[in-house]
Amino acid sequence: MQSTAEQAKALRWVNEYVHTTPQGVVLPADELYGPTPYDVNFCFPYLPAVLDAGSIRLTPFIPRLHAEAFFTHTAEHPEDFKYMRFHVLNTLEEFLSWYELAYRRNPANMAYAINVVDQDGEHFAGIISLTSCDPERLTAEISMGIGFRSFRGNSGSTIATALLLRYCLSSATDSPPGLGLRKVGWTAHSHNYPAQALARTVGFQVESMKRWSRLAFSGKRGNTRVLRDGDPVGIPGIDDLYYVMCWDDWEGEGRKYVQAALTKRFESKV
Repeated sequence: MQSTAEQAKALRWVNEYVHTTPQGVVLPADELYGPTPYDVNFCFPYLPAVLDAGSIRLTPFIPRLHAEAFFTHTAEHPEDFKYMRFHVLNTLEEFLSWYELAYRRNPANMAYAINVVDQDGEHFAGIISLTSCDPERLTAEISMGIGFRSFRGNSGSTIATALLLRYCLSSATDSPPGLGLRKVGWTAHSHNYPAQALARTVGFQVESMKRWSRLAFSGKRGNTRVLRDGDPVGIPGIDDLYYVMCWDDWEGEGRKYVQAALTKRFESKV
């Protein structure tokens, strides 16, 4: 009979984990735009009717159609991302690689192009996404919503957010039908007051304050609190407010907030 020490020595084990991040990674050129035909690889079905408000329509973000315009916006207006997790990248190739790894190859995440529809046609005007989607627990989170300068008009962001809420929380028997999820989340930086106001406008309710929720990398606003001595990372932290709308909120007053938002029509101020 081997002793415990002898058994432990015989059953050697290692931990070869190496932390990696898609930030700054550049994929081979033939992988940058994803496969052909393009596979969005998302865990939930695309339901176009419930994602269309007439003046605003959400369609899958397709890098060959949308990436260059979005990257140009990030380069020209990095200040728009100071409250977001997204890091402004240096090249289009870095952005394409980040999107391929963080979104297309992750079936829990899906980005949508925000399209403005007017008498001249349909115009790409911004991006909004669903992340951390779970078809077993029936949950999702709305994140990374940003509009181009031409999209900064009356109610544009509100309509886009309301469309995703309707898509997520409408039941399969509603008209138009939705996914019938149980819970949708929305994270807002504790100092991002416009995002907090938008969340309340469409009916989200605060569930919690998430202190030290993420890192305030260069260009991001932190919580201004001092780190403890010997902090392993040495980067300031961020506090987030976490908003939610659950299915029972939706069946109560939530649906009314979203319906009110969707009665508005987007009109550009530019």
